Amino acid sequence: MDKLRMLDPLNAEWVTLVLLAAVGLMALINRSSPRKWRLLASSMLQMRLGKQALREEMDLQDRAFIGLLVVAAAVLALFGWQAFMVSGVSWAFPRLLMVVCAIILGHYLVLRAVGSVLGVAKGIEEYLYTGFLLIILTGILLLPIVTVIAYRAEWRQGLVVAGGGVMLVLVLYRWLRGAWIGLGEGLPLRYIILYFCAAELLPVLLLLDHWRSTPSPLFNT
Repeated sequence: MDKLRMLDPLNAEWVTLVLLAAVGLMALINRSSPRKWRLLASSMLQMRLGKQALREEMDLQDRAFIGLLVVAAAVLALFGWQAFMVSGVSWAFPRLLMVVCAIILGHYLVLRAVGSVLGVAKGIEEYLYTGFLLIILTGILLLPIVTVIAYRAEWRQGLVVAGGGVMLVLVLYRWLRGAWIGLGEGLPLRYIILYFCAAELLPVLLLLDHWRSTPSPLFNT
């Protein structure tokens, strides 16, 4: 049994180190900034963020906020790596981590550019922070899932599907909040639809098309 466990890449030692680092960083943030958790919890459930939260708390230079984004990016990359491995596709974890970080950075740059062109800086800033908050929430919700995937081989396929469902629900919630914010700032509905189709929906459809074209035991059992 020990030999079999060593041959299982999904519970390799580096996976345990990544999980321990994520939990350790979250514990450190909780100890140094416990108020941040209450703020994030309340902000994630609100359709609009208050001015005080945007002005004082949602600071991209805040170490606690950056730390939670780092944890979320690592967990998302780990879940993606696990999903690919279960599907029989080989992707290196560092490569996936760079992809996740590039998506987060690209999301930031694209929205800043859109805000400058359309002149809706306040709404774009709120949507940016809303997106970051939901990325953090996704990482927190996926953390127990990736942990169980690593150490319970018989549950892996079901948990990959469950984790994908969690991500889908939060992406739809993020789009709903984005539309709500845009309409609240007086942005024409056609601009909102154009942005979502070009910048957010198209990449998701391309990813799903790639996933469907890849032979996967998840949908062939």
